[in-house]
Amino acid sequence: MKSQASFWEADVSKNRYDLIVVGAGIVGLSSALFYKRKHSEKQVLVLDRASHPLGASTRNAGFACVGSIGEHLADMEKESEKNIGRRIIRRYRGLQLLKETLGEKAIGYEACGGYEFFNSQQKFKEVAPEIDHFNGWLEELLGEEGVYEAQRLEGYPVIYNRLEGALHPGKMMQELIRKTSESGVEIRWNAPVQEVGSSGEVELQNGESSSLILKGQNVLMAVNGFARKLLPEIEVHPARGLVLVTDEQDVMPWKGTFHHDRGYIYFRNIGNRLLIGGARNIAVEEEETNQFGINERIKDYLIGFVSNVLRLPPGWQIDYEWSGIMGFTPTKTPIVERVDGCRYIAAGLSGMGIAIGMDVGRSAAEMMD
Repeated sequence: MKSQASFWEADVSKNRYDLIVVGAGIVGLSSALFYKRKHSEKQVLVLDRASHPLGASTRNAGFACVGSIGEHLADMEKESEKNIGRRIIRRYRGLQLLKETLGEKAIGYEACGGYEFFNSQQKFKEVAPEIDHFNGWLEELLGEEGVYEAQRLEGYPVIYNRLEGALHPGKMMQELIRKTSESGVEIRWNAPVQEVGSSGEVELQNGESSSLILKGQNVLMAVNGFARKLLPEIEVHPARGLVLVTDEQDVMPWKGTFHHDRGYIYFRNIGNRLLIGGARNIAVEEEETNQFGINERIKDYLIGFVSNVLRLPPGWQIDYEWSGIMGFTPTKTPIVERVDGCRYIAAGLSGMGIAIGMDVGRSAAEMMD
């Protein structure tokens, strides 16, 4: 028998919100927070399909990074230096905004620095000559001197980046949820959205066999890697990322955050544990999916990297493994725009959600003024 909405549910659903945000990740909550701070009298609702942000906001590796030289050089094969410069500025300012808004202690921020890691002397020789150029460029863009420096670590050549750090994504989202709720924004969990109409009708799946319609004067879809479920025509493609965390080691030689192979592989220490993730470039088509899961080929590759390249002692074990879903645009530039009517989109963070997510959310809030 089909269940029906109760009188109380139907009555509440008649309320018209000034803003409905679909997605309670870093972008969705940030947009709601900044919008509410500017418009305290307006009614703002955030909807999320799960009991907590599920896509990438709490399932990433916790890197607070502006980018390695190797990553920027690879991007220059697809984009102009001017556009990449804008992205570096956005990452830098986005991280400042995140720390200022939530507080470094609350998000577990560590100013540990970051390293571009090379296990090939030839690859290092291709990138290292660009250090002076990029130091001059970042001084011009950010006012920061001497950002990059060539070093050696555990016998490998590395390029140190003093601007980078690490944080705790769980604590970050916990604090963002708290601040957003305290601002007066209503957050509904376990509220999967089926469809968003151009006139602001948001259809929720209400139980197994009935639906509930909410109405918003404006509706922002901030679902990143899941954007095409609501807007099939949008140029945001899902990409799954794998993350592994080892058991505790007696000694952990790798302290800080590390990027390898143009950023496709990344690792860092969590105390005396090693976190490692990425390598989706060895199975690009398989990993262009919005389905969670473990790709065994990528897992085996990362395990081999830990044992043979990073040389953790024999007998190390994986204590945690999980996947997250990111959203990529063709140029890595996020899409923040009005779709039609009262519908807006903020998605496609292209693996840079920690650095730019809050800034994208603020831009989305300003767009809907």
